[in-house]
Amino acid sequence: MKTTTNLITSTIFPTLCLFIAGQSPARADNVITSGTTFKVTAGTTVVLSETLIVKSGATLDNSGTLTLKRGLTNEYAVPNSLGSGTVECSGTANQTISGQNIIQNLTTNNSAGVTIGGNTRVNGILTLTDGKVTLGTSNLLLGPAATIAGTPSAAVMIIVSGSGELRKEFPSGFTGIFSYPVGDGYGTAYSPVTLTFTGGTFGSGNYAGVSLSNTAYFDPNILGNFLNRYWTLSQSGITNFNCNATFQYVAGDLTGNENLISCTKVSPLPLVTYALTNVSTHQLTAMGIGSFGTFTGVNISVPPANQQLSNITIPTGLTTCYDATQVLTVAGSGSSFLVENDGSVTLVAGSKIFLLTGAKVSHGGYLHGYITTNGIFCGSVSNPLVANVEKSTSLGIETQAKNRFIKVYPNPTTDIVIVELPGTDANSTANITVYTMQGSKLLQKVMNGGSKFQFSLSGKPVGIYMVQVQSGERSEIAKVVKN
Repeated sequence: MKTTTNLITSTIFPTLCLFIAGQSPARADNVITSGTTFKVTAGTTVVLSETLIVKSGATLDNSGTLTLKRGLTNEYAVPNSLGSGTVECSGTANQTISGQNIIQNLTTNNSAGVTIGGNTRVNGILTLTDGKVTLGTSNLLLGPAATIAGTPSAAVMIIVSGSGELRKEFPSGFTGIFSYPVGDGYGTAYSPVTLTFTGGTFGSGNYAGVSLSNTAYFDPNILGNFLNRYWTLSQSGITNFNCNATFQYVAGDLTGNENLISCTKVSPLPLVTYALTNVSTHQLTAMGIGSFGTFTGVNISVPPANQQLSNITIPTGLTTCYDATQVLTVAGSGSSFLVENDGSVTLVAGSKIFLLTGAKVSHGGYLHGYITTNGIFCGSVSNPLVANVEKSTSLGIETQAKNRFIKVYPNPTTDIVIVELPGTDANSTANITVYTMQGSKLLQKVMNGGSKFQFSLSGKPVGIYMVQVQSGERSEIAKVVKN
């Protein structure tokens, strides 16, 4: 190719099919050599049927539309601009964009897909019309003014299941929403992420990035109920931020009981557990994120060392349990933890339970919290600490832990319930009455000269039952949950 300037004007060539090298159109690469400027003026469309190669030292000055039917290879060692126009990939076989390219507008319209073979930046509009964009080990960065157009779906998305990320740079002082139309390369696993920033400091060159893996997060404690998918959020140049995130998954990602799965930040530690999954929309939500990491949906079967419960609501009719072998932290740092009417939660820790500002129990809601002395965590409650707060108010349970004289266990249970009165005098008499949550009396028993009594909930509906024990001048009510 000669070292010349190729000037194409819209008045002469509104649309041009070009073979720059002058060889057979069937297999001739289009090469822009060093020192050459290839210019596409505004309003002009140039269609290249073969691979376009931009040699180091060459210039591609595209102010119009450059339509590629095959790939693009940029041989520059550093990022360089391809102009202020649009690059469109609309071939019939998979196309690769290689090199470190800065593109104003990029359109992908190839059902066979487009592969990004080098770190690429889009400053204007990324239009996803057809096909999947695969990042592999490369990053695709959207500038602070960049937007995404098109209708993303399982067939039209950005695949980020390699080490590459889809990244978004935000303008200074940004607040608002940005959705990452991402998924993996296994057919229908479209699993987008939406970030809503409500505050933060966004420095020059900042970004928030997303990648994912279509497998369970590797942790031997993740058993039973979990998603075979996790997302990693990264950031650079963003400080003091507050962000809400939603993660979309597909039904095929599920293992176990979806109702028990919560959105959880599993890395870095400590474990941070957010809201329960929305089973109708297959969506995880994490509110009030102040630092990024790896998120998934999980119900941890083996207690973590430390766990923080952040912005969680235990809804009406749900019974659940959270635990930690050392410290369990509930709410605090501007987050919330709410137990609604007829909701039930058990908190178990090996060392400490911190109920901080934002922890509330509504009227009719129930919370058990206790420090285990036998190494048993969720699934078996001994000497529960019960809070039944009459109004939605800040919860403090430490003072309520004193002077309890009954034990009700196992709790939750599927059948047998044991009521124990430790330290009871051998000649004492205790009246034990069991009620349903509607106030109906289920059974009544007088216990003479003993410290233990057991009854069965076999055949009774799943739900919450109240156990009232009266002995002498003492009376106490505990709740037992049947699963």
